[in-house]
Amino acid sequence: MKKAIATVLTAAMIAGSLSAMAVNVSAYEAGSFDGVSITMLNTKSEIQSILEQAAADWGALTGATLDVYTISDSGSPSQEISTRYAAKNAPTLIMGDPQDVAQICKDYAADLSDQPWAEAGGMQYGISADGVLYSFPFCIEGRGLIYNKTAIEETLGEEWDPSMVTNMDDLAALLERLVEGGMDAPVALNMEDWSLAGHYLTQVYEEQDGTLATTEKFMDDLRAGSVDLMSNQRFNALMDTFDLLKKYNENAADPMAADYATNCADLAEGYVAFYFNGNWAWAEISSYLEEGTEIGIMPVVQNEVSENPNVNTYICGSATKQVMIDKENNSEEQQAAAKDFLNWLISSEEGIDVMINQCSMVPAFSTIDQEATNMLAKSVQDYSKAGMLEDAPSSYPGDHWQAMGAEMQKYLADQIDRATLAQNIQDYWAALG
Repeated sequence: MKKAIATVLTAAMIAGSLSAMAVNVSAYEAGSFDGVSITMLNTKSEIQSILEQAAADWGALTGATLDVYTISDSGSPSQEISTRYAAKNAPTLIMGDPQDVAQICKDYAADLSDQPWAEAGGMQYGISADGVLYSFPFCIEGRGLIYNKTAIEETLGEEWDPSMVTNMDDLAALLERLVEGGMDAPVALNMEDWSLAGHYLTQVYEEQDGTLATTEKFMDDLRAGSVDLMSNQRFNALMDTFDLLKKYNENAADPMAADYATNCADLAEGYVAFYFNGNWAWAEISSYLEEGTEIGIMPVVQNEVSENPNVNTYICGSATKQVMIDKENNSEEQQAAAKDFLNWLISSEEGIDVMINQCSMVPAFSTIDQEATNMLAKSVQDYSKAGMLEDAPSSYPGDHWQAMGAEMQKYLADQIDRATLAQNIQDYWAALG
C-alpha cells in the first residue's frame, strides 16, 4: 500500500500474463474441503449476487459451503467488523476498507505471505505490518467526475473531450453552456456519507502533494491540531469546486433527498452531464445506458494547484477493498478453505471471469492482464497505466466517513458554512490525539 499504485499497476498490466496463474477447474481436487463451512463479509453490495454464485460454484467443486453476506447501506464495514468480533463470531473472510484491516490485522488476521499471489500484487497492494502480508487486495478503484460525453456533445452541438476542461473555471463555463443548451441541472451529487466524506473529502488529504508520506504527515498534523484548513490550498480549492457542483446539482432544492439509483440513471440517460462517483457505480449506471452512449471518469478539476499541479490530470485511486482471513474465530481448516477460495478467484478461468467480466474489476495482480470490460473501469485502468493515480493511505480512522460524512451533509444542505466545516473537521482529528 505504501508504494505508488500507478507505477506498480503499469508494470503489472504490461508484464502480466493471464496464463501464468490460470488453471483448469479440474486442477482443484474435488471434495478437498468436504463438510467445511465458512462465511464471507462482502462490503461491495453491488456484487453480492455475483459473489454468492461464485461461492456456490467454488463450493460445488471443493465440497465446502461458503455463505456470503453483506451489510445495509446505513452500516459501515468498521461497525460490522467490530460487532462480530465483540460477539466472537467473526466471518472467515472479511472484506473491509484498508483502514479496517490495518487496525486489526496484527491481532486477528492470518498470515498470507506464503500465498501464490503475494508476489504478484499482494505485497504491493495488500495490507502489511512488520513484513507480514495480512490481506488480499480485492480490486483497484478510482473516483472523480463521471461524465456523459454523448449527452454533453448533443447538448453543445459539437465534439467535446474531457481534456478540454483544465481547471474549475473551464468546468464552470461548460456547466453554464450546458444549461443554456437546455440541460436544466447538469450535475448529480450523492448525499451518502461514504460518498461525501469517504470519497470527496479524502481528496483533501490525498492530494496535498500526491505522496503517501505527505498524506500521512498531514493527518498526523491534523491530530496534533497544527493544521488550519481555511488556509490550506487543497481544502479551499476542492471546496470551491464542491460549491460549483452544488450550484448545478439537480438535487439542489433538497440535496439530502437525493436518490443514488436516480443519480445513476440520470447520468446514464443524459439528464445530467457530470456525477461525482467511482468506477464501482458501473453496476447501477450500466442498467440505464443506451447503446452508443460514451461515459468516462475525469479529475475533480480545481483552480489553485501550485502545491500539486497533478490534481487536474490525475484521479484518486487505490486498492479500496481488502480481504483478510480471520484466525481468531475460525479453525485452521476453515482458514485453509478461505485461502483456497481467494486463490480460485484469481487463478482459475472461472474465478477470473467472475472478477473481470462479472464484477467488472480492475485487478491488482500482475498475473491477470485482461483489459477492463466496461467504460468506467477502462478509465481507471488508463489512468493507472499512465501513472496518473493519487494513492490512498490505509490509516483513515474507522469512523471517518460517518463522522465527517455528517458534517459534509450539513455543508451540502447549507446548514453550516465552510469555516464551520473546517473547524469541525479539525476538531474531529484533534480529538483522536
